[in-house]
Amino acid sequence: MKKYGTHITGLILLALLALFVNEYRKKTTLNRREINFAIEDFNRIDEVIISDEERRVGLNRNNGYWLLNSRYEVREEAVEMLLQTFGRLRVSSPAPLSVRDQIMERLSDESIRIDIGMGRRTRTYFVYSGGNDSPTYMLRQGSSRPYMIEVIGFSGNAASLFVTDEGYWRTNLLFNYRLDEIAEVTVYHGEDEDDSFILRQSADRDFSLYSYPGDEGLEGINDSLAIRYLANFFYTPYERFANRNETMLMDSLFQARPDHMVRVTHRDGTDTEVFFHKIITENENGSNHSGFDLFRLYALINDRSEMVVVPYHSVDLILRSASYFYSKQR
Repeated sequence: MKKYGTHITGLILLALLALFVNEYRKKTTLNRREINFAIEDFNRIDEVIISDEERRVGLNRNNGYWLLNSRYEVREEAVEMLLQTFGRLRVSSPAPLSVRDQIMERLSDESIRIDIGMGRRTRTYFVYSGGNDSPTYMLRQGSSRPYMIEVIGFSGNAASLFVTDEGYWRTNLLFNYRLDEIAEVTVYHGEDEDDSFILRQSADRDFSLYSYPGDEGLEGINDSLAIRYLANFFYTPYERFANRNETMLMDSLFQARPDHMVRVTHRDGTDTEVFFHKIITENENGSNHSGFDLFRLYALINDRSEMVVVPYHSVDLILRSASYFYSKQR
């Protein structure tokens, strides 16, 4: 009997051990899923949506190109940094028990939500940080345990890498045309309409110049100068979006005659139109006369629905007059 009792006791111990190992494996598997924030093969990502209580940006890859909110071109370096961030996420420790409930509440009410699409699969993360000097916490959807995370190779606040400001992601370009893509350029000068012109380029790179609005051909155009001029429409940047106080002027600028207008027509028939306005500076030393900013212009873009600030040096070579294209011999 003693022998059988020993066997039964051994069997019970083995069963308990097997149960313990099984439960341990379950918990370990769950923990691994909860802390597996990094996406090593981040090139599989084809959609990222970043949102908070007030703003939402959607980044989508289509035919190898990324678009912002299915409309705007994005800064390639910004998207590449974001994808690299997903590949370098690392858990530093679980959230301390003493603040876990508080962190969970913040993640529920004040977090940034990140939805990551990879074909048919989607991951959702919630990110919260109390500020630049505070740790960043991340929670995977379906989990109940937040973790402090860091980004390998990045010493700043990790939450700052997930930006919901649309302006951060957009390219800061007024124009971005290759020479052979341009069919026509129209330049209007409000203060001197006689300097306005239309430059047309045929498919075989034959150039013709017209007075504005295009009813009179101008002879003697120098083709090399036309080529040099059109090359200025490749990567023409603006400085920044207008701030809140500046955008209060949009309605009045919309109604006013622009100081300059530039329209570039692509060979496919689409065009980009930009309206430039001088920036009036504040009176100085009690003077009754206002001046103009000598270094910057306002520009209305995207059907005059948005306003940006443009440095003169970005556009001075495209705000030419018709006389620029005449050969020296004329």
